[in-house]
Amino acid sequence: MSEEGDKQTSLDAFDGPAPRRLNLPSQETTISSSSGSSGTTYHDLEKLYPNAPVPKLADGLVIHRATLHDLTGVLQLLDWVSDGEAAIVRMEKMMNRKLELQTAIEKLNKFIESDLGGQIIRLTETRLMLLPPGCRGVKGVESEAFASESSDFN
Repeated sequence: MSEEGDKQTSLDAFDGPAPRRLNLPSQETTISSSSGSSGTTYHDLEKLYPNAPVPKLADGLVIHRATLHDLTGVLQLLDWVSDGEAAIVRMEKMMNRKLELQTAIEKLNKFIESDLGGQIIRLTETRLMLLPPGCRGVKGVESEAFASESSDFN
């Protein structure tokens, strides 16, 4: 066999880039899931699809969920809201750092409510909902058109 013929079939002669490794969630051996008290299994979609492509909808709203660990995450929250997307933010990681928490809230409030005209809603003691302009939160469902009677909700 000629030397040139050996190079064509030898993998050692291949000088191209190394093959990329594809991260396929369906090929993972374990899939994270949790069961509620009703016995229903819930899959953690963030672990199954960490970078899922979310198309921009003309008549829909993308709602992100996030945990704010420190002030560096505030910029991402501001980007989402300025893009017309909402976010539910867990703040418990910052609750014991009062000055940092206050600074984060002030930055969010100044940009979202003052500059953009959006809204910040306190859902619980440790969670906020950030709404872009054009979205408004309604306290309870008593004032909704579909509510049968306000006494049903007291």
